[in-house]
Amino acid sequence: MNDKKITGQQIRMARVALKWRVDDLSKYSNIPWARIQKYERTDDFIQKDEKINKLIKIFEKENISFKDEEGFKPYIKIIK
Repeated sequence: MNDKKITGQQIRMARVALKWRVDDLSKYSNIPWARIQKYERTDDFIQKDEKINKLIKIFEKENISFKDEEGFKPYIKIIK
């Protein structure tokens, strides 16, 4: 299992950076849109499961990486 941590805020940031709606992410991931909205409602780290790992992989394929550095709120980086 992927060891990266991710927050709901990071999911929102990544989705918006790609100009995707919740429905688009749901379609790409086969995760129900209501579940994605539930994830996005929290700014805390989300308990890891296969759905979160799937979302991380989808975003990483789109050149988005998730960062959690000391002194900063968790954020995303878009790789050129």
